[in-house]
Amino acid sequence: METRGSYVFVGSVVLIAIAAAFLAILFLTQTKQDYDEYDIIFRERVSGLSVGAAVSFNGIQKGEVRELTIAPDNPSIVIARVRVDSDTPVKTDTKAELELVGFTGLAIIQLVGGSADEALLKDVTRGVPRIEADAGGIAQILAGSNDIIAAANRLLSEENTKAFTRVLANIDTLTGTFAGQQDNISATMQNLSVASAKLARTADSLDKIMAEDGPQTVAEAKATLVETKAMVAEMRGAIAENRESIRVFTDQGLAQVGPAVAEARQMFRTLDQVLREIDRDPRGYLLGESTPRYEGESK
Repeated sequence: METRGSYVFVGSVVLIAIAAAFLAILFLTQTKQDYDEYDIIFRERVSGLSVGAAVSFNGIQKGEVRELTIAPDNPSIVIARVRVDSDTPVKTDTKAELELVGFTGLAIIQLVGGSADEALLKDVTRGVPRIEADAGGIAQILAGSNDIIAAANRLLSEENTKAFTRVLANIDTLTGTFAGQQDNISATMQNLSVASAKLARTADSLDKIMAEDGPQTVAEAKATLVETKAMVAEMRGAIAENRESIRVFTDQGLAQVGPAVAEARQMFRTLDQVLREIDRDPRGYLLGESTPRYEGESK
């Protein structure tokens, strides 16, 4: 009886173990069905991506990276096996891309897009569905940073560095020159100030003259202008009447230029004397007044 009892005990234990194994397998199978797996195909570098990295769908975390492998037939392709919740609506037009996480240098996989009228990718694919990753996101950022680094290297080339050094040296030389000429600059500014004061006094004198003798001066100026216009008209008439004589002169009379030049010199001397007189006493010359000369005054 004892032997038979032990057999019953052993049989019961075996049955319990089989039942427990069956339940465990059923549980694991049910658990596995709560997830879907996809292979994300990257044809670019996956810097910052690692096993365990998050997988998000339109910004919501839905899974993680389970495995990273290199394609055996093409070493430039990286395959990321990801597992996401089974309720994640991965459609046939859903895209995948890398995305940086802040400034940590780590990356996640972002699943984006998917039209409502498209079929679920897992329903139209045998085996593990594949999603081609877009060449964007982090790849564009890395490419842009490489371009920036290349531009910075060109900017800081040896030739540009030498040119910048020369510019700094020239600026230093110019600064030293200004510092050495500080006294001259101060003197120049002082001379400008004195000249401005003289100019102001001259303007005041002219204003005073115009205030005292303005009407008479304007009348005389108008008369002078009338006479000048009449003289110009006479000159035009004379030129018109003697156009032929002028032509003959230009053709044949150039030999007489010498005496004309002498007369012109005499005229210029007379004009110089008149200008000196105006400079000595402009008011007297314009208004017809004479300023008495004193003995010892130069003539």
